[in-house]
Amino acid sequence: MNKFSIKDLENLTGIKAHTLRVWEQRHGIIIPKRTDTNIRYYDAEDLKKALKVSLLNKYGYKISRIQKMGDLEIDNTINQKADDDFKFENTVNKLLIDAVNMDTVAFEDKIDDYINTNGLEQTIEHLLFAFLDKVGLMWMTNRILPAQEHLTSNIISRKILLATEKLPSQRHNSKTPSFLLFLPEGEIHELALLYVHYLLRKHNLYPIYLGPDSPINDVAFVFKKLQPNYLYTHLTSVSKDFDVNKYLGKLTDACPSTNIFVSGSMLQKINYSSGNKDVVFLNTLKEVKEQIIYIEKYGNYIKH
Repeated sequence: MNKFSIKDLENLTGIKAHTLRVWEQRHGIIIPKRTDTNIRYYDAEDLKKALKVSLLNKYGYKISRIQKMGDLEIDNTINQKADDDFKFENTVNKLLIDAVNMDTVAFEDKIDDYINTNGLEQTIEHLLFAFLDKVGLMWMTNRILPAQEHLTSNIISRKILLATEKLPSQRHNSKTPSFLLFLPEGEIHELALLYVHYLLRKHNLYPIYLGPDSPINDVAFVFKKLQPNYLYTHLTSVSKDFDVNKYLGKLTDACPSTNIFVSGSMLQKINYSSGNKDVVFLNTLKEVKEQIIYIEKYGNYIKH
């Protein structure tokens, strides 16, 4: 069974832990359970309720009003909202709950419905983009079990690969910036890498896809042979002993004089150094996309 801390709910709903406690104490909303050792936790149903309440609150419903609503009224109110941003956030939240509940049929149905309405590209770049940003926090803290992760990951992988295959084929030339895409040894969360591969293809840049769980020696071998302009890696949940600064030091030694882009939710939870001029840290996939668009247009990356 999934168990979530109040910090998890804060990360996933955007509602501060202090506010969640106020809602609990003053309004009796989203009351945590307790383990046999009296540790507070929230389950999947609590997360589902928190996502609904926080969404309504974000769009102008006072918590005192939500308190008086039953579950059915909350659902009806959400379903009747016509605002596009509201409906989008609600869809992302529903995907998150489907992932937790391992309801792959409902999960894929929602994605296919979105594709039918908005097109494959829009689905990849907006809906799944937002879902990956949110669910990455859960993967990083092991709040989603491997089985839950694999079931949803496989569905998303198929959608991204389909979108990528529909893009025009390309041949590399010396004028086209090239990117070597890989994940560190022990890192297997490939979705962000697939998504960046898709973005590079879409924006007429040249990806070289080495893939997940890549030892530095393999990266260095491909780098020496193909001489890419940029390296890109994404950190989600490498082992607890992983030292990102030490790793990047070895990487820059193995692949000298090239810029290395590093993104991933893991960056939000660890101490990393920005002292290496060759390493560019990107906090979100949105920042990665901005760099890709800028490189396509100007031939160089955005320097902060």
